[in-house]
Amino acid sequence: MSKPGFINHIAFQAALIIIGLSMASLVLSVFLYRESMREIALKEVENKATIFLSAMETSVRRLAMEKNTKSLIELIQERAQFIDESLNFAIVGVIVRDADGKVLEHKIKDPDGLIYDPGRPKGMGPHPIPKDFQEVIDSKAPLVKRQVKQLKMVEGQPVVRVIEALYPITRRQKGELLAVIKLVISVERTFELIRAEYEKFTKRVILGFTVATLLLIVGLLFFLRRRIIVPVLSINEGANQVASGNLEVKLVPSGSNEISSLMGSFNKMVEGLKQRDQMRRSLEVAMEVQQNLLPHKNPQIEGLDIAGISVYCDETGGDYYDFIEFDNAKDSRLAVVIGDVSGHGISSALLMASTRAFLRQRSALPGTAADIVSDVNTQFSRDVAESGSFMTLFYLIIDQADRSLRWVRAGHDPAVLYDPELDVLSELRGPGIALGVDEDLQFEENSRSELRAGQIILLGTDGIWEACNPLGEMFGKEPIYALLREYKDQDATQIVEKILEALHEFQQGATVEDDVTLIVIKLTENF
Repeated sequence: MSKPGFINHIAFQAALIIIGLSMASLVLSVFLYRESMREIALKEVENKATIFLSAMETSVRRLAMEKNTKSLIELIQERAQFIDESLNFAIVGVIVRDADGKVLEHKIKDPDGLIYDPGRPKGMGPHPIPKDFQEVIDSKAPLVKRQVKQLKMVEGQPVVRVIEALYPITRRQKGELLAVIKLVISVERTFELIRAEYEKFTKRVILGFTVATLLLIVGLLFFLRRRIIVPVLSINEGANQVASGNLEVKLVPSGSNEISSLMGSFNKMVEGLKQRDQMRRSLEVAMEVQQNLLPHKNPQIEGLDIAGISVYCDETGGDYYDFIEFDNAKDSRLAVVIGDVSGHGISSALLMASTRAFLRQRSALPGTAADIVSDVNTQFSRDVAESGSFMTLFYLIIDQADRSLRWVRAGHDPAVLYDPELDVLSELRGPGIALGVDEDLQFEENSRSELRAGQIILLGTDGIWEACNPLGEMFGKEPIYALLREYKDQDATQIVEKILEALHEFQQGATVEDDVTLIVIKLTENF
C-alpha cells in the first residue's frame, strides 16, 4: 500500500469509528432527554393538579357537604378555565363519587363541547367502585396516575392524551370522607411544550455532537499521525531501504510504547542483518579462497585420464582433494590426495587450507608416502590441539615407471581399483587413524604393483555413499560400483558426471547434509 493510501485508510477507519460512536451517543442522549422531560412534565402536571384542588378545598368541601355536585363541577371547570394559561393543562373531565363509591356527577368536555366517552359511568347512582377510587377512599390521600391514556373522542376528532388525578374531600374536624373528585386532565399542551423543547434540544445536541465529532476526528487524526502513522511509515520506509540493500538504516524510536518497541526491534533486526551480511561476505571470500585452493582443472598427464570434483553443502566445506606433481621432470609419479575435515564452515575450511599447505610443502621434500603423512599429522595435531577436530585422509602415489600404487590410509574410506578385464573390484585398504588423533603416530605405507591400462581408480568421501533420500535410505557403494561397470568405456569426466547424476536422482530433492568429493582416474593405453 502506498503512503497516501495508508494514511487515507487509517483516516477513514478512524472517522468511521468516531462517527459511529457519536451517532450512538447522540441517539442515546436524545432518547434519555426525551424520557426525562416527559417524566418532569408529568410530575409538574401532578403537582399543579394537586395544588389546584387543594387551593379550592374549602369551596369544594362546602359544595360537597351540600351535595351540590353540579355546582361543584361547574366551579372546578370555571376555576380551571380561569387559570388555564398558567396551568399548561386542561381539565376535560370531572367525576365525583361519594364515600360509598356512588357516582354523584360526571361530565367530560373539551374546549369545543361535550365529548362522549364510553369508558365513563353511564349515569348516576351505584356502580362498581374502580380500583383507583377505592385506593383513595381507603387512604384518604390524593392519587395522581401518571400513566398516559388516550381519551376516545367522537369520530372525526383527534384523540386526547390524558392523565387522571384523584383528590379526597373530607370534613376538617372529623376527617370524615365526603367525596372523591377525579379530574381527567389533558396533557396535549404539556406534550406540545415538551416537543418544542425536545426539538430545540435535539438541534443543539446535533450541532454540538457535529462540532465535537469534527474536533474529535481532527484530534484523533493528529494523534494517529504523530503517534502511529508517522512511526509506521518510518518503519515501512526503513524496511524498503533494507530491502533495497541499505543496511545503514537506523530508526529513531517514537510514537507509543508498542510502536517505539517495534522500531527498536527493527533496529536490532537491521543490526543482525548487517552482521549476517558481513558473515555472508566473509563466507563468500572464504569460499572463493577455498575454491582457489582446489584444483582449477584436471591435470593432463600422459597415460592417465583424471577427473575430480568437490561439491560443498555449505558456502565452505571440509572436503579436500588435490593432485601433486613432483618438480623433477623425470619423476613419473603423481600424488593424489583426498580428505575430509570434521564439521563444516569456516573452521573446517581453515583446517583444510592449512593441511593442503602442509602436504604440498612436505611432498616437495624427500621421503615416502608414510613419512609425508606422518609429518603432516604431527603438524595438524598441534594445530587442532584439544579442539576435537580431526581429518581423514587418503594419500595415493601413482608411479608409471614401475606401474605401481603406494598409499597411506589415515582413517579415510579405502579407494577402489576396478579391473574391467577381470571385472574385479578391489579396495585399497590399510591401517591408520585420522589426522589429529595421535601426534606421534607413524603411519604405514601400502603398495600394489602390476597395474595395466584400462583399470580405473576411484576415490571419494562419505558424503556420496552416506547421502540419504527422503525415506532415510542411504545411497551406498553398490550403485557406484554398478556405474563403474556400466560406464567403464567412458572417460573419467563422464564417469564422474554419471555418478553425480545418479546421486542427485536418488536424493529426490532431500537436503544435502555433507560435502561430496569424487576422483576418478583411468589408466589409459599409454600407461
